[in-house]
Amino acid sequence: MKNALFLLFATTLLVGCEELEVEESHDFGNQMYENKYTLINTTALEVDYSMANTDLFGNAREVSDAQYYVDTLASDSLPVDITHLHNERRRISFYVEDHSEASNFAEQMYQVDNDQPYHFVAWQSGEKLRLTLIKQTQSNKEGFFAVRFLATENIRLKIENQIVNLYQNQLSTWYHTDDCADDIKVSRLNDEGKRVDESVAICHASYGHSYTLLVSEDGLQSSISE
Repeated sequence: MKNALFLLFATTLLVGCEELEVEESHDFGNQMYENKYTLINTTALEVDYSMANTDLFGNAREVSDAQYYVDTLASDSLPVDITHLHNERRRISFYVEDHSEASNFAEQMYQVDNDQPYHFVAWQSGEKLRLTLIKQTQSNKEGFFAVRFLATENIRLKIENQIVNLYQNQLSTWYHTDDCADDIKVSRLNDEGKRVDESVAICHASYGHSYTLLVSEDGLQSSISE
């Protein structure tokens, strides 16, 4: 009788594991934990997005496997909102891949907060594909542009004469400016090899709203509305 019960338990466990493998996908997680993610492609590439929670033992899964695929965004596509269920560990592997060149990809694990929306951003450093996860937030101020900066390379900014140094993939704090043409400048080398400050125009922006700006020494790479 004991042997029969053990076999029944083992069979049930195996069936459960098989069902887990069948059901497992990018959105396989605990129904208690759900976040919104906005997929954003700031690159010149068509990009595949994937996400995978850690396994039951806290180990990273092979996020590039097909079952964790989320969506594909062409260059200049509008952002796409998705939801994703995570487990109580809240550790998620994020992955982006050039749709036309599988060797060009980026992978990063983040521990997310509960009930917190994020931007899942694909960007480029030269030809290399990169990714960053950014909490969606605002710092609206009437009569001003609220801006923060994600550096796609090591840069020096001047914001209303305040010097701000950022490393690649570093996200700045919020700043408030009221001149869309001249309040923000980036330091860069000109054709003569001299370092100069050049304006970063954000005249597409609206007063009283918040924006995350991707910037390099070449200026504004992309603008994300918060």
